[in-house]
Amino acid sequence: MKIKYSSILILFLTALLGYGFFHFSDKGTSGFSKLTLRFEDLAVTEIEIKLGADAPQHYIQSYDEKLARAGEKLIKEGSADYNGKSGKIISSYFNCTDCHNLYRETDDLTEQDPQKRLDYLVEHKLPYTAGSTFFGIYNRNSFYNGDYDKKYGELVYDARDTLTNAVQLCAKYCASGRYLEQWELDAIMHFFKKEELKISDLRMTEKEIATVQSAFEKNQNKDEALKLIRSKYPRAFGATFTGALPENERKYGENGDISNGEKIYSSACLYCHENSRVTYLNLNDDVLSGKYLWKHREGYDDLSIYQVVRWGTYPIIGRKQYMPLYTKEKMSNKQLEDLMAYIKHLANK
Repeated sequence: MKIKYSSILILFLTALLGYGFFHFSDKGTSGFSKLTLRFEDLAVTEIEIKLGADAPQHYIQSYDEKLARAGEKLIKEGSADYNGKSGKIISSYFNCTDCHNLYRETDDLTEQDPQKRLDYLVEHKLPYTAGSTFFGIYNRNSFYNGDYDKKYGELVYDARDTLTNAVQLCAKYCASGRYLEQWELDAIMHFFKKEELKISDLRMTEKEIATVQSAFEKNQNKDEALKLIRSKYPRAFGATFTGALPENERKYGENGDISNGEKIYSSACLYCHENSRVTYLNLNDDVLSGKYLWKHREGYDDLSIYQVVRWGTYPIIGRKQYMPLYTKEKMSNKQLEDLMAYIKHLANK
């Protein structure tokens, strides 16, 4: 009889633990709360769909881990294998991570101040890239925004509201490479799905999380909850091409912040140019590099920092590597003068 009661007790406790696992969050009062998948760990897209939003065009219900790993390798290394398929190198000149980080770039995802972005990236030892981060790209609905048609013309039109088209445009034209095969495109999309935003990434307050969770569970006030979620992350990034400053407006680093300029030089310029990692132009943190850049500070050719930061360069025969431009949203004019102040300092070491 004791054995029978013990068995019943074990079954009861097992059932109770299972209930606790599936029905309580770590913010709740249950003693089993730490066993559960927290509401904050749920995918933003899935919550939004439950709240009445349309699924994105690139929607994937669940990702394939093996395919996602191939996608990550494609992004970082430019080629990958999958299920007996051996992909050729996408580009001999660039990998995705030469222009895009894979991680968050600001504590507040809606923050688009370039200085706050720079400070965050330097603190976390990440490069100050010209392109927007891939962190949260699965949750965006617009790409190649703003003035990108000035550089790519009609090519951006079909890419602006379609992530897969944006990826193909980037692979073929931005990376001076080729269009992806379907399995390669699928792999990258599965990686983006794997890395999609979770509620915890939005850094919401407990009250805000409670509002969203209540709407999710009770099927009430869904519009309010959806609006709240979407106020916490960017669904698109702006892109303003300012053009090179006229020579009579350039300060050539006068009163610029040398220490801030050094941050930009180290995390942006040297990321690609140190030891000619990506490009033909070899730069280092030495007086010769400083003198070279300072010497070419004037004018509007590809050697002038004022020109190249704002317009970049274009791939040409014999030199497919090119300089992507920094939009106003990615580097301010003040930061550009800070960079010039540091270059002047470097030239006079």
